[in-house]
Amino acid sequence: MIRYTPLRPRLAALVLTTLLFATPLAAAPLDPGGEMNALYWQGHSALGAGDWKLAQLRFADLERRLRQNEPSTVDAAVYWQAYALMRGGRDQEAAALVRRLRSEFPRSRWNRDAAMLLHGKGRPAAVDGEDSLTGMLQEPPAQAIPKLVGILNGSGAPRLKQRALFLLSQMDDAGALAQVAAVARGKDRALSERAVRMLAVANAGDELRQVYAAVPEPQRKLLVLKAMGVAGSYEDLAEVARHSTEPHLRAGALQALGVAGQSEVLAEVANSSVDAGTRIAAIQALGTANATRDLLALYPNVRGAPLLRQEVLKSLLVASNEGVVMKLYHQATSADEQRAVQRVLLDAGYDPNRPRR
Repeated sequence: MIRYTPLRPRLAALVLTTLLFATPLAAAPLDPGGEMNALYWQGHSALGAGDWKLAQLRFADLERRLRQNEPSTVDAAVYWQAYALMRGGRDQEAAALVRRLRSEFPRSRWNRDAAMLLHGKGRPAAVDGEDSLTGMLQEPPAQAIPKLVGILNGSGAPRLKQRALFLLSQMDDAGALAQVAAVARGKDRALSERAVRMLAVANAGDELRQVYAAVPEPQRKLLVLKAMGVAGSYEDLAEVARHSTEPHLRAGALQALGVAGQSEVLAEVANSSVDAGTRIAAIQALGTANATRDLLALYPNVRGAPLLRQEVLKSLLVASNEGVVMKLYHQATSADEQRAVQRVLLDAGYDPNRPRR
């Protein structure tokens, strides 16, 4: 019988995968105070702890904030509320949220997940031959793996191949993981991207390193870099950030490190890189990592470099509250610096000269 790895230890990786792959690499939503980002993380942390009520409350708070600031992205918060309610046994309330999701966002990518949520709490119905795949769950890996690989290499429907790939990714077997990595290196772009995500959730750092070396296309390499951040392959990301000859790959590695909260390498690159674009990417990633201390330590070194100074100030707004940047405004050592800090604050909606109530 196939042994499957427990899902709960993978939940943290799955959450990080959602964050990394939900938006383009350099297109994180503007959230100067970090409140929406914090609510998202708190909601998923509660899911990981099995605190369904707290998770639903956090995602409800997130929905309210998004409706004020980014109404086009509310659908994700509605879905995760429904998920938390369903897991908490509040099926009718979950169903009502799913109906609201469909009504308000008929084209949302979350609608399919929501439908699956209502059907067996996340388990989709078997279609297009999936019943035969279900039977493989009872077979030893030595028998099941060749059959699943045969489906992947055959002419079956894409949905069937996706299901076969998922089953391989869930098997507690090195041979199955090697087959997932082979798909990740393959020419089928859709399956390859799914396989990369699965390797990320499986913390398959060695396999991802091989995939990164094998795929030639820049966009596929960027996807693998994101996956490395989820899998905890920080040394591999640091190597790319420090030594890659491709600026976009250095930037991709830096942002993946930022999402993962790995500020040490980011601070090193921000201080030492001779390439201005790479330094800026590292500074932006420090903001993503909420690395206020590192950014404040960097600020005196860039005080006389207008472009770098501006990026540090903007990243400080992302990493902390406006009070930190307000303090720099009042501590400015020149009129030029004070004007520069003021511009950043005003652009973000804060007036340093407005009396506080």
